[in-house]
Amino acid sequence: MTGDHLASLLAALGPAAADRYEQLRWRLVRLFRWERCVDADTLADEALDRLARRLAENEPIGRIESYLFGIARLLLREEAARNIRQRTKLAELGRDPTRLSIPASEELAERLNRCLATLEPDQRRLLLAYYEDKQRERLAVELSLTMNALRNRELRLRERLEKCVMSGQNHSLEKEQ
Repeated sequence: MTGDHLASLLAALGPAAADRYEQLRWRLVRLFRWERCVDADTLADEALDRLARRLAENEPIGRIESYLFGIARLLLREEAARNIRQRTKLAELGRDPTRLSIPASEELAERLNRCLATLEPDQRRLLLAYYEDKQRERLAVELSLTMNALRNRELRLRERLEKCVMSGQNHSLEKEQ
């Protein structure tokens, strides 16, 4: 935001402009946090910058707050579109076999079996049951765990197993707890 833009914004905010500016900024930050935006502060600043530019261009604005929160809605849409593009790129990366260095399927299966064999029997049964049965609620009840606890346990085991398989070394599965 340039000095002229800031001056236009402060003039439009009227008396006690600094306080009103801070109140509007704080409301924007809360809105963006409520919408689970990663960088709410930056988005709030961007909304205020855009408003200041419009005011400096002498664009007729009726109610400043309404206009500002309209800008915030547009920023939320832009953020959502950016997130979708990013997820699409990540998904394409996962589908492009030339970008990943995954070993041939036979070697990968052999590594997986070796790594599974290094797990403790209870851990191996949990991991296999989690993916074979697909009746995870029943599995959680049998183990006296909540669904979140079951998912967390499975996630830790899967990460250790993946690390072992991708490194090609079975010693990485040694008990890390």
